[in-house]
Amino acid sequence: MASDLEKKIINQIEYYFSDFNLSRDKFLQGEIVKDNGWVELTTLLKFERLASYTTDKEVIVDALKKSENNVVVVNDDGTKVRRSPDKPLPEFNEEYKKAIVDRTAYAKGFPLDESLDNILKFISENHGIYESCIKRTYLDKATKERKFKGSCFIVFKSLDDCKKFVDAESVKYNDMELIRKFQSNYLEEKKQEFHDRKNNKKKLKEAINEPKLTFSKGIIIHFSGIPDNVVLTREEIKEKITEINENEPSYIDYNKGDLEGWVRMAKESEASEFHKKLTDGVMEVGDVKLQVRVLEEEEEEKYLTKTKEVMHKKRQFLKKGRRGNKRHHGNCSEGGHKNKKAKV
Repeated sequence: MASDLEKKIINQIEYYFSDFNLSRDKFLQGEIVKDNGWVELTTLLKFERLASYTTDKEVIVDALKKSENNVVVVNDDGTKVRRSPDKPLPEFNEEYKKAIVDRTAYAKGFPLDESLDNILKFISENHGIYESCIKRTYLDKATKERKFKGSCFIVFKSLDDCKKFVDAESVKYNDMELIRKFQSNYLEEKKQEFHDRKNNKKKLKEAINEPKLTFSKGIIIHFSGIPDNVVLTREEIKEKITEINENEPSYIDYNKGDLEGWVRMAKESEASEFHKKLTDGVMEVGDVKLQVRVLEEEEEEKYLTKTKEVMHKKRQFLKKGRRGNKRHHGNCSEGGHKNKKAKV
């Protein structure tokens, strides 16, 4: 029986020679045509992930001999590996690409410091055979490092396993419920969000010539209580408020990763009316219990004054860009307490 290390080695090398990877990996495509499909182990050890497990060829060969998947074979002297001749490559056409998309799931809710190995182990032990799992990352401008978003694209070996994973009533990782969607649905939603942002930016430009910006009273609520290891999105918070209030808020002053935020309701005195619908001032968004309070008159006035200043600066910025006949791509957040951009 293979040890944990040997299982990691097997999974990694079999991934290199999988349908999914060989359909994308131009380097390996070039290597396998040089020697009738054989690839030197020294070449594979140039890949950081495999080398992080071991650089000992004998350890790799011994591990592969314990594989029961018949994906790769080792040559007689243990220096080369190739994809098994019993598993010919499929034709990488549009039909194949569509099949890949159909059995790819989006999952969100993993700890931000979680390793790929732990996620792969979780999938294989609980949700079927996967072909690939891609951690979604972003570039942290402060540290210039790529950081994990807490979400992955998981390519399952079968469409049935993908459907079971997405359609399951509940899937938890370390007691945290995972948000699960088919990749195609997720990408369509992001496309719609992009379209909505463009429309909102257009509406903001159209509002530049409005003579005066005024707000009703009693419209601001504040929420807090988001744990450090949990990331909520504006959309999740908006959906919950709309569900309780039966009326969408005008604006949510919150960026992904913040521990608190502010909501501007649409109608006068709507903040207190909304608060009355909560139990003990608590609003549950997923597994997070947010503490909600209504801003008092003086605090609300200060907040709205700051909001007006931020919005005025945005208008001036857009006017300047229009006069210069230039396109500017910047933050269009209206929030009065911060001025930063976050992708969901």
